[in-house]
Amino acid sequence: MLDCAHGGELLDTFSLLDREWVPVVAGGGERRHVSLRDSLLRAAEFRRIDAGHPLQTAALYRLHLAVLHRALKGPKDAEQGADWYLAERFPDEVARYLDRYADRFHLFGPRPFMQVADLDPALVGENFRSHWTRLSAEEGSPNTTALYNVEARPGGDRSDALTPAQAALRLLEHQNFALGGLIKRFTTSARAAPVATAGLFLAEGANLYQTLCLNLVPYPQAMHGPDLPPWEEAPLTVAQIRAHYDPEQPRVAAGYASRYAWPSRSVLLLPEETPQGVVVRSIGFGAGVPLEGPGEGSGTGTDPMVSLRPSRDPKNEQPFPYKLRRERLLWRDLNALLPDPAAQVDENRQGKVKVRPGTPPRTVSHARDVMQTVAERRAGAGKPPPAPSQDAPEDVWAEEGIPDARAAHPVIPVVVFGQLTDQGKAFAMRQETYTLPEAFIENPERFRDHVQAALTDAGTVGEALRRSVHLLAQALLKKDAERDPHKDDVGKLAAQIPAEPTYWAGLDTPFRAYLLALDADPQAALRDWHAALRRAALAGWHIAQEAAGMNAAGLRAVEQAQGLLLKALSALKPKETPHDQARSG
Repeated sequence: MLDCAHGGELLDTFSLLDREWVPVVAGGGERRHVSLRDSLLRAAEFRRIDAGHPLQTAALYRLHLAVLHRALKGPKDAEQGADWYLAERFPDEVARYLDRYADRFHLFGPRPFMQVADLDPALVGENFRSHWTRLSAEEGSPNTTALYNVEARPGGDRSDALTPAQAALRLLEHQNFALGGLIKRFTTSARAAPVATAGLFLAEGANLYQTLCLNLVPYPQAMHGPDLPPWEEAPLTVAQIRAHYDPEQPRVAAGYASRYAWPSRSVLLLPEETPQGVVVRSIGFGAGVPLEGPGEGSGTGTDPMVSLRPSRDPKNEQPFPYKLRRERLLWRDLNALLPDPAAQVDENRQGKVKVRPGTPPRTVSHARDVMQTVAERRAGAGKPPPAPSQDAPEDVWAEEGIPDARAAHPVIPVVVFGQLTDQGKAFAMRQETYTLPEAFIENPERFRDHVQAALTDAGTVGEALRRSVHLLAQALLKKDAERDPHKDDVGKLAAQIPAEPTYWAGLDTPFRAYLLALDADPQAALRDWHAALRRAALAGWHIAQEAAGMNAAGLRAVEQAQGLLLKALSALKPKETPHDQARSG
């Protein structure tokens, strides 16, 4: 094992500020690793952060934003955010901040970054020792399903050791996305990381610098003093962690920076010298600092990257964070990004109306405010509008076939990151990108109405298709029998007919095209969207017809079942949104 104080001289402690470990995409599409100092101070030279791993990419962005909030104590508002956006480099306070805390950004040594320095199993007990895969969502974690777990798969294999750069990424990933569960180190069951199961939203600019500016939401004065990330505090010790659990004493997140860098687990990377250099095979591991309150925060302290939705339970007024779901992509819930997206009106038996609000991610709302402010300043100065957010070389875009991959006007691409979980187990991770057009920047409320109308129509047709398939299954099972088939048998047969998945899968690309077409002509965009709904629904119904068969019984069942779908398709026609009605009135 590496002795970091060998011979009175500190061996390589791997400075995160100066060593190359942050994966970025450069302007020409080249993928490379840079130091944290360079990714912050030379951010305009890079297109984006891209670890090739959604959770690590999200964790890296959160680290960058935490550092910038603390270094700049801001921004105060969208006006200052626009100042930084136009300056193309951050104020000198960032470089001075990095120099001030440089000794706290060493991965190894007496004050290791985001670790508990004295959590050495040789000192506190071998039961605190774990393999490095404990930090990984998909390689050996007990919170991972067998299908997802690389180590558990037949023939699966894991790397025996991590390089320091890989270890730093795994450390950040785990501190942000560790799931709760049995741990038996300091406590029986450890809490989940603050945003372990939430979808995290990030607005993208034309380069990494713009992206960071767009996502630096207003930083309240009240957070400036107490909102200390781990590198600004005295290093955590085993004694302090034990004190948090005897009895359990949760700690409050004092602001955005501490929430972005919360020590969800106690970790100590145990470096070893090898002929190939320093590696990490094992770690000291235990429960971290328990967080008081909901992981996503509440009120003004809500995590800026999280969208809150109203509870489906009318008795529960506490909103919950938007989560990525196995059965649907983000575009079907796009209003989670928009102003007052989740406002839900409830009417009780006495006729009293109550609005239960939701909250869009502050990162997206602030990005819109900054882009609008920048556009207004440029217009006032007689300058062209901001450069297209995705004005990048072709080879940067892996999804160049997607309609919104290279929008030709000012837009805001929004990325959502997260892991998909079920009953405390992770089974997948996901990263999606959708482009909000200029219509969103100019009038987000009207844009929301257009999106809601399009999603409502898609849901209506999708439900008609589902019910038609259910009727088809019922007719196929009934045949000439007098009794109706059992509902469970009908449900099982309907579930085997992939008409509805075919329908939704065929709408992702048309919806992207619909969003961008709103800038030119909303009514034409809606007509094209309705045409796409018809094509997708008929493609799904064709699957159902093939499942029914071309015999007399199958044809008769199709004839009996298709009425609901055909009625829904014939009802498709452009509708006026509330904003359109107000304008025409």
